[in-house]
Amino acid sequence: MPPKFNSPKQALEQGVCGQHGWSSRYFRESVGGKWCVEVRWGVGDGKRRTFVSDDTSDESIPGTKKGHAAAAAVALEGLETVVRSVNLKPLRTVEDALGARFGSTCEVLDGSAPGSWDRLWRCLSRCSPLERAVGIDVEGNMRTPPVLVQVCVQVPFEETTLCVLELPGSSPGGNLSADLRRLLLDATVAKVFCDGTAGADKRSLSVDVDLAGMGAQFACLDLEHMASELAGATSVLRGLARIFNLAWPDSPFRATKDNKDKSSVRYFVDIQDGRRAPPR
Repeated sequence: MPPKFNSPKQALEQGVCGQHGWSSRYFRESVGGKWCVEVRWGVGDGKRRTFVSDDTSDESIPGTKKGHAAAAAVALEGLETVVRSVNLKPLRTVEDALGARFGSTCEVLDGSAPGSWDRLWRCLSRCSPLERAVGIDVEGNMRTPPVLVQVCVQVPFEETTLCVLELPGSSPGGNLSADLRRLLLDATVAKVFCDGTAGADKRSLSVDVDLAGMGAQFACLDLEHMASELAGATSVLRGLARIFNLAWPDSPFRATKDNKDKSSVRYFVDIQDGRRAPPR
């Protein structure tokens, strides 16, 4: 049974935008004073629409509430075709959609093995300045250093990637390796995160979250921040699957989070909290 909503705005915000990670922005026309809402469901001007109501209420609390409801009602009607098209797409997890390609094109390296980091640095040295970038993911991020750090780099001129895995708890002193610390402080290499935990990934690596948010010093990029800049801000973090859908709104499927991730998260939380021995 579909959920019931108390107002058009609630239906738009929770039933549509919240479900898909779309953004909404309410405002009054500068001329005429009609209440409007802009909804964005992807990146680019072709994936946004502004809906104009006939309501000209003032900007008092009751007036704003009435104006938002009126604009949302227009948007719900105007978005029916878009919402139907998205909801009819088959659901696929990111792992299901891309896992096979990643598994066949990615070489995983033990960061503690001799030469592993050397290979990553060689890849970066062959990249043009605008392409010097790595993707970083962290597990067990409620402590510093975290349980696991994964660093991926695209191999230049090839459709392959290298992924260096580092277990700080297994290294001498239980700290980040010299190579990882060097990478984090290298402003010529962009570090790409999808930090849906309010900056916990970066904090666990001792990256200043405020500076990282501005892209300063650490040369960090966060997909959550980029999604807000390119497709509008939302009240909650989107997560990788919704960001994927925004970046590829015409995909033949709709990406969704894999519930199996929960067991993986619990595994690393147990290590983080000392209930399980870390891998060696």
